Formats: sequence, C-alpha cells, structure tokens
Amino acid sequence: MKRLLDIRLPIGVVLGFVLLVLTLNLIPEQHAVRQPIPHTYGISDPQFLETMEAVYGGEVRRGHGVETLVNGDEIFPAMLGTIREARSSVNFETYIYWSGEIALHFANALADKAREGVPVRVLVDWVGSIPFDQRLIDIMQQAGVSFHRFRPLHWYTLDRVNNRTHRKLLIVDGSVGFTGGVGIGDEWLGDARNADEWRDTHYRVTGPAVSAMQAAFADNWLEGTGEVLQGSKFYPALRRA
Repeated sequence: MKRLLDIRLPIGVVLGFVLLVLTLNLIPEQHAVRQPIPHTYGISDPQFLETMEAVYGGEVRRGHGVETLVNGDEIFPAMLGTIREARSSVNFETYIYWSGEIALHFANALADKAREGVPVRVLVDWVGSIPFDQRLIDIMQQAGVSFHRFRPLHWYTLDRVNNRTHRKLLIVDGSVGFTGGVGIGDEWLGDARNADEWRDTHYRVTGPAVSAMQAAFADNWLEGTGEVLQGSKFYPALRRA
C-alpha cells in the first residue's frame, strides 16, 4: 500500500500541474474585433478612414513608401543590405529565428554592425526560436548585440504561455522598416520554385509609418528588458515618401 501511495503522489502532482496550465490558457480573453465589420461605404469614402481610426484606436497616416518583396530571393538581400547600411541603430524582432544558412547570414550581419559601434537589438519569441542554434546567439552577443527572448517560460508566466509575439519587424536608423510574413529559416530561401522553398511576402517601408513600427518594437522591448527607447536616434523626423 505504501508503495502504491508513493507512485500516486507524483502522478497526482503532475496531473494537477497539467490541469492548472490548461485552465489558465483556456480562460476567455477580452473581446476584440475578430471578423469583418459590415459597412455601407467604400474604402475611398472619408467615412471609411474615420471608422477604422475609431475602431482600431490608431491614426491612419499618409505619405508612406512601400516596396513589395516576394520570396526569399528578394526579401533577404534587401533586409541584409539595409542592416549593413545602418548608421545609428538596428532593431530586429521576429517570431521565427531558426538555424541554418540564412540564420547564420543574419547573425553575422548583425554582429558585424555591432562591432562597428552601432547599437543592435534583437528580440525573438521564446517559442518561435526554440530551434535557435546557441552558437549563432554567441556570435551576436560576443560582438555586442543586445539579444533577448520574449516571454521565456517560468512558473509565474504559465497564464501567458500562449501569449507570443508574432511580429516580424526590422527597423534601421528609425527611417527604414521591414515587415511581413517571412521568418529567419532556410525554408524561406529561394523563389518558391518547389515545395521546399516557401512562398511569402515582405514589405520595405519608408515614411511616417516607420515611427509606428519602431513604437511597436519599443513596446515589446520595454516589456522584455525594461529599456525605454527614445530620442531622435530611434524617432527621427521623417518626410513623406
């Protein structure tokens, strides 16, 4: 009987822990807009922008430059080239940063820029970067890159274990931004010529929208590190594109 109790106790503890995690993650979230909003006016109607600003709580800005980049053959050279041209800051946030050829290229480019004395900040999601090769992290950190994982798992964060950052942001000198769907993994290399080359779209952005992208990065960076990003180095005066 004693041996049976010895077995049941740890099993009960484990099951209780699992049930706690499941319960915390099944608690309903706050209501949010998750479906199309019916309206009777077209997107060229001034009422459309006014409604979008009211519903989403953000200002609709104009005067941006947006370049569409399709697949890794266009996306990665544009991002890496902009990193190499950085003069005052590089801020990079992504959900997926895996290992492999393109991951090494990014690690080296970010490390090289940090060695030049340019502040480089990298924020990767803890879940999305689980396959991250520690050697690549070492390359960056030894060069002076400020590298952090977003919301690592702790016992006191179990209620937020499924609350991840899926943002994919690269902001250079506060004046050029990249965002879209691509992750840092060899699966995105190429031009979608076959099933091994994933198709995706990214955008190179200039103009006032870059300040909003920087603010989005700064929000998660503050949560993860406690550092407040401010000043003209991060938020320079931006002309309409």
